[in-house]
Amino acid sequence: MLIRRLIFIGFAFVTFHAAAADDAAQQAPQTTPQRVLFVGNSFSYFNNGLHNHVSSLIKAAGKWQTGTNRYRLKTLSGGRLAEHVDGFSSLIKQPTGREWDVVVIQGHSSEPVEPKRQAGFIRAANELIKQVRQHKATPVLFMTWGYAGQPEMAQMLADNYVQLGNAQSALVVPVGLAFAQIARQHPEINLYSPDVSGFDEAGNTIYDATIKHPSLAGTYLAACMFYATFYQQSPLGLAYTAGLDKSTAETLQRQAWQTYTQFYGEAK
Repeated sequence: MLIRRLIFIGFAFVTFHAAAADDAAQQAPQTTPQRVLFVGNSFSYFNNGLHNHVSSLIKAAGKWQTGTNRYRLKTLSGGRLAEHVDGFSSLIKQPTGREWDVVVIQGHSSEPVEPKRQAGFIRAANELIKQVRQHKATPVLFMTWGYAGQPEMAQMLADNYVQLGNAQSALVVPVGLAFAQIARQHPEINLYSPDVSGFDEAGNTIYDATIKHPSLAGTYLAACMFYATFYQQSPLGLAYTAGLDKSTAETLQRQAWQTYTQFYGEAK
């Protein structure tokens, strides 16, 4: 199996005990999965589900095969990876001929970078990856994004997901890096949706200070990133825009491909 070296940008996050990201090989995408299960939390189910947007991009490209392609989503609101471990084997077990090609694993937004939760995140990820492989499927790690206005968190998440992927020879989809690039280059595109924390006496909405969930544009960017990775092709020009204006959609499509080519080192 072809292994490519990762061009890694950033600093090593020393609390992870896997091999340093720039000293290990990064698995590059090699095949196009037809049956994909996404496992995660609200980062994946916001905006009618990430899997539906990826499916729509595939259909817009004329690549969807009814009866062959199957994309599903299993989430737990606020869930950490450890909460998915029990019963996971039965979840991913499918009848013969309907097995999953890929299982996408998405952790809690902050557990890879919180000192008290990192060890649990790694243990759970390793267990889930093992179970996925026992079912003859390929595990894929969903690199999530940093919270709005926290670029240092975005880099730590990227570092840690890459280190975990390298340690397990597992593919990493660099959604978080695409988010960070859009935040730097196109701040006019809002990738986030604030959470409501309550209302004041006048009935005005009070929002959480921490802004982390994806807007429709954020979910669409993530979907474009998965399309680029799964098909090793640019989503630029695909007609499906999720209802975003064409200019915004094209900017997100273009960024997904740019992130893909930079992350894996070359375009296919």
